[in-house]
Formats: sequence, structure tokens, C-alpha cells
Amino acid sequence: MYNHLEPLKKRLRSLEIDQVPDPWKRLATFSTGGLRSVGYDRESDNLLVVSSQGRGVIDCLKGQKIVRDDEEYYENETYLEAQGIGILSDRIIRMAGLFGGGLSTITEDGWQLECVTLSFPEQMVILLPPNSYLYSKPDRMTKIYEDADIRAYGFSYSGKSFVIATPSGVTIFARE
Repeated sequence: MYNHLEPLKKRLRSLEIDQVPDPWKRLATFSTGGLRSVGYDRESDNLLVVSSQGRGVIDCLKGQKIVRDDEEYYENETYLEAQGIGILSDRIIRMAGLFGGGLSTITEDGWQLECVTLSFPEQMVILLPPNSYLYSKPDRMTKIYEDADIRAYGFSYSGKSFVIATPSGVTIFARE
């Protein structure tokens, strides 16, 4: 029934995890036990991380933790929102993760992220450069991540960073 997708599936299965292409860099991976959700601030590349261990803020352009709060936080989870802490304390952040939601999967200049499941439960995250599309021009795709449980993935509002979050941590990528 979906025979037209077989060449794409074959190509995806043959991909190995690779380094992100220029201008992207993998900046950091932070272990975060019990990660529940993540969300970007609209005015910066600061990421709010909510876990069973509390909340934290990461500067995704520097790959550095900014602040951490160890108190349990479960407010507004079903509304996909969280109260910021530290430099984000005056903001409500839209979240993506355990209860749904989503981060942007495309930048203004055309970079795209796709999450593909070919063999459940394994999920792979594919980075596509501008003018390359998974279903029509996948010649320049890069498999950058694979895991059995990807909670959230996507770009910041500026398009200068992106994140892949799992129950055990968050990986940060950025460009200048």
C-alpha cells in the first residue's frame, strides 16, 4: 500500500548517527533524571527544563546551565505551561514533553527537524538543510540522534539553537 515509501525507509535505515552539518555544533548534553518537559523563552535562547527533580534554565547559545531550583514543580502541566525561574521568573513558558505540546520544527531560513519511527520504539531525529525535504529531496539529510523515548525536540524561536529532550536528559545544538 505504501510501496512508494520503501526507498526512503531503506535510506533512513542505512543512516548512521553523524555530526551535525555546518553551521551547527553539538554544544552540550545535560543529564536530567525524570525530565518531564522543556520550553524556550520567546525572547532568548534560554530553555526551561522541568523534571521530577525541579526546574532549570539552560543558555542554549553557550551550552551552560544558568539556574536550578530543586523544588518539585507540577503546576500547569496539563496546560503545557510552566512558570520560569531565575532570569525567566517573570514569564510563563510554553512547554513540550510528557503531556504533549511541541517546539518549532523549522527555522525561518528553512532548517528542519523530523522525528521518524521505523522500528518502534526507536525514534530517530533527522536534520534537513534549507531546500531539502524528507519526502521529496532527502539527499542532504543527517541522522543526528536516536533513542527509544524522545520527549521533545525542536528549534528556539530565533532559530539559533535546537534541543532534543529524553526522560534522562537534554542535548543542545546551536549555530552562530
